[in-house]
Amino acid sequence: MIDIALLPIAVKMAVTAAIVIAAALAAERAGPQLGGLIASLPVSAGPAFVFLAMKAEDGFIAAAALGSLFANAATALFLLFLALFSARLPAIAVFGLGLLAWTLVISTLRLLPETLPVALALNLAFYGVAIAVTWRMRFPIAGGRAAKGWIDLLLRALLIAALVGTVVTISDLVGPSLTGVVALFPMTFTSVGLLIHTRLGGNANAAAMASGLVAMVGFTLGLLTIHLAAEPLGSAAALALALCFPLGWSGLLLAIRRRGGRAPRARP
Repeated sequence: MIDIALLPIAVKMAVTAAIVIAAALAAERAGPQLGGLIASLPVSAGPAFVFLAMKAEDGFIAAAALGSLFANAATALFLLFLALFSARLPAIAVFGLGLLAWTLVISTLRLLPETLPVALALNLAFYGVAIAVTWRMRFPIAGGRAAKGWIDLLLRALLIAALVGTVVTISDLVGPSLTGVVALFPMTFTSVGLLIHTRLGGNANAAAMASGLVAMVGFTLGLLTIHLAAEPLGSAAALALALCFPLGWSGLLLAIRRRGGRAPRARP
């Protein structure tokens, strides 16, 4: 039987796994561009922050969000790497190298002064360059479609659930900054991206990651909101307000896409 003390964490992990499965299936059915947009939503980081806010002080949440902003900058380079190399490398290789690069980048960024101006400058520079480089890659060339299966999807959902459980469990041990970094580990992009790569092909995954870069603008604004609003407004209000940014930005991108129609496909 599960220890009663572990039951809350188990419930949180199960809820998160269900959210990830729904997001991954929606991404596959919606196509690469919308898949990247869906992956940019706070599917894993959102529950991690909510569950963390249930046990931590407002100041801890604000500091964790600042740490997350540094990790968020590293995610821009992670997505750039995936967009550039998904069509050239097998799925396991491209995501393995991408996660290694993310780890090395965030380890380097954590040597910098952990201040809001530095975090904002990094995000502006990294996302600005990455979006400019991948702008036309958001429109994929046609690719194949592999057979569907549930085992791989369930395994990836369990990875996300384990991440949430880890964040909630270790937060008291590692402090707010590193907690924020762990919460931003790009497991959602990895899970959804692997699904797209293995089922729709590398070109489709490259398009999804390029689309995700643009969509991450809203997520970045959400993290900034948590950092600035957690202490004056309280964690609950800050998280609710922060959620408006990724949802609103994604909704705006979706409306622009529908109104403008499908753009020409980029060259392979």
